[in-house]
Amino acid sequence: MIGQGRGGQIVTVAGTGEPGYGGDGELGTAAALNEPKNVCFDSEGNLLIADSENHVIRRLMHASGVIETVAGCVGTQRSGEEIAKASVPNHYVEKEADPLADVEDMPGRAYSQTPDLSGTVRYIVGQGIGKDRFAGDGGLATCALLNFPSAVAVDSAGTLFIADTWNHRIRRVDSKTGIIQTVAGTGQSKWTGDGGSGVSASLNEPVALVLDGTRLYIADQSNNRIRMLDLDSGVITTVAGTGDSGYNGDGMPAVESALAGPSGLALDQEGNLYIADTFNGRIRMIDRNTGFISTVAGDGAEFRYERGVNEPSQALARPYGIAMTPQEHVLITDSDHHLIRKWDAKKKEMTLVAGNGQSTWAGDGGPASDSSLSFPFGVAVDGLGNIAIADTFNHRIRYIPV
Repeated sequence: MIGQGRGGQIVTVAGTGEPGYGGDGELGTAAALNEPKNVCFDSEGNLLIADSENHVIRRLMHASGVIETVAGCVGTQRSGEEIAKASVPNHYVEKEADPLADVEDMPGRAYSQTPDLSGTVRYIVGQGIGKDRFAGDGGLATCALLNFPSAVAVDSAGTLFIADTWNHRIRRVDSKTGIIQTVAGTGQSKWTGDGGSGVSASLNEPVALVLDGTRLYIADQSNNRIRMLDLDSGVITTVAGTGDSGYNGDGMPAVESALAGPSGLALDQEGNLYIADTFNGRIRMIDRNTGFISTVAGDGAEFRYERGVNEPSQALARPYGIAMTPQEHVLITDSDHHLIRKWDAKKKEMTLVAGNGQSTWAGDGGPASDSSLSFPFGVAVDGLGNIAIADTFNHRIRYIPV
């Protein structure tokens, strides 16, 4: 079983801590990951992992704890026969930068995120990183080329949707055949195509996904928009964001509201859509009935974490990943401070879930709030309230059982 242990204690369920690729068919704790950016649970409790720097999607089986690759392949392991099956020419460019689009000062420009020797993350301007790593539509997903996949979502039938970030596409993996196809994005990093087919529309670094029945919501990060792909009709539209980077207020239709590098998505039980408005330092919500947007957490004020001093502060520092608990509390990754925080909207309370503010790996087997994380970007919650964390720069997946 994944993550057996006492409730509230943190454990590692995948990753050795050394960046690399390996371990398929073994326990997740014996496998190598490389900057996993996000996680999600399927209906059976299996954990899907966006193993971003390996350019693959991994699955950690709930019952056995064994890990496997379900989409993408590491270029050096891809044979000529596999490439032929994928039916698209093979192009492979290996890159080591980890992207995060900071569009606050320069809308539309992509940034790469790289830790320096001190462990501090620096944001460096750059476009077109690893452009040529796309192949495989119409073939098996395990023979396809992905390019820094940053998120994965799964429907009730087990069909996967992948935010293929540097390919500026959304890919779909059929649960029965294992065949991969593009369902949105042309590969061009720009904004076009609303009202038309998703495959004819352009995205710019999609980084988060969430499913609401036959609606797939996409955080189109460098376009500063949230797009919605109707899976029945294939039509794509914008549901939030004007394309301008910034904050122009709340209480308006979401399509008239500016966003700044939106990086996380979640849904509550009523179908309201939550957005990690990353560089505005806010969590926004789109009312399902009215389409109006509001801020539910954060106020844009600067936040610098001081352990034991300001855990209850409602300010947020570049919130990235978000997830909704069964109690409808919002989990928020505070990557800058190496924390997972929880917002109770009814009580208007912010509490600490995991992390002590130190960028290292420590604390397995102890209380999650005493543990150390290193730039956690993704978080997910299953129906019981078990929490999975993409502990990105520790190259691990951490788990907090209820």
